[in-house]
Amino acid sequence: MVWNIHKENLHPQFLDRFEILIQEYPCDFLLFQEVKFPKKIASVLDSFSYAMASNIETFQHLYGVLTATKIAFTTISSHLTHRREVGLITYKSMLITHHELPDGQALNIVNIHGINFVSLKGFIKELEKIKAVLHSCSGPIIVAGDFNNWTKKRIMALETFQHALGLEKADVQEPHHVKQIFAKPLDHIFYRDLQLLKAKAIDTKKISDHNPIYATFSVISSKPES
Repeated sequence: MVWNIHKENLHPQFLDRFEILIQEYPCDFLLFQEVKFPKKIASVLDSFSYAMASNIETFQHLYGVLTATKIAFTTISSHLTHRREVGLITYKSMLITHHELPDGQALNIVNIHGINFVSLKGFIKELEKIKAVLHSCSGPIIVAGDFNNWTKKRIMALETFQHALGLEKADVQEPHHVKQIFAKPLDHIFYRDLQLLKAKAIDTKKISDHNPIYATFSVISSKPES
């Protein structure tokens, strides 16, 4: 499940809806953007392990992207954009985690909140830097999140990024539920060396300014048939 939750995750309305949601849509991975993470609470997601890449810190909270999973982490790396967003003076963050699959392959999960208030040139440079990091990832990979690709030229830049890494884009059912600006969807799931079974955007009745995308995959075994 991929979801920009707009810092709503500590509100009772969000928590109630989320509990219902994951019962209906069981998840091995949750990729959240714009998480508000309390420093003084030991656990925020029962039955999940999680890692976070923060881009803002206050006295009581961290903010950023969070990946939660029921599958053990092998390695975790966090990254900040090289540029700050104009007007907000903040970076955006990315989290890369690796998880061992039953056949021994390493599954790469990349949780991205794309940079927003910068020039097109700045947007492209950040994608180039992400691409350079991801080129070292071999095997199955999921790259997902809020990419802030709200112009035609940003869409073209994201398509160039996608093709350079050999990624396929998930075709989402109920696409009208995906967050859009200027009729451009912002949230995407890209993948490689996996079989997409389904992907669906879910209407959550406006508890965030984005809706989640739920996708299921099957693993393409790396072992030759006997």
